[in-house]
Amino acid sequence: MAMTLKELEDEVKSLKKQVADNAWAKDYLEIWKLMSLYSHLYHIGRNAEVPSLFAQKTPGVTFELEDRGVYEGLTSITYFWNKVFDVNRMQGSPGFLAIHMTCNPVIEINKKGTRAKGLWHSHGVCSFAVEGKMKQFLALGKYDVEYVKEDGKWKFFRFAYRQTYMCPYEKGWVDEPVAASIAGNPMNKPDKPVTYYMPYCRYRINIMQPPPPEPFAD
Repeated sequence: MAMTLKELEDEVKSLKKQVADNAWAKDYLEIWKLMSLYSHLYHIGRNAEVPSLFAQKTPGVTFELEDRGVYEGLTSITYFWNKVFDVNRMQGSPGFLAIHMTCNPVIEINKKGTRAKGLWHSHGVCSFAVEGKMKQFLALGKYDVEYVKEDGKWKFFRFAYRQTYMCPYEKGWVDEPVAASIAGNPMNKPDKPVTYYMPYCRYRINIMQPPPPEPFAD
């Protein structure tokens, strides 16, 4: 039996929704893959490849890490990952270890599939020499990221890591929530001060910003 006009309209509407849902799911997974790739590259010391994960054609890219300031533009971001986080100095040191995982994502994508926002919890561990003695740390924070699609691929647009704590393994976050920082490193030359930095503190009510991203208005 031939379909009525109403049935045909309903079928087309249903197919359009399926296409939109599939596109959204694909974007969601591609953004997740981008975050995971970043985490793996950092863990294995391929720091020089991280700037390629940022938007190459969209003006306004930024990178912000803990209390170290904001790096603006690809030139500054490339400087950070090649000089401040120099792989030869870090991963090339005996005993060095650093991994920051990406989990519990809340991702919002606009209807056009061109912009997105994401918030991720990140547990981590690291070890490195401090004044000639190996130290080990526990880390927790949030990746607060905006994304843009360029040439069909998702890229970082505004990338920030909001530190909750980086404490000595032996003491924990209550006694010493921030035990290490490169803010005083002479190689650290941000373009602007940090936009938000309020790690855990035992002496106040802790509201660990930022909250999950809101859906896009479109």
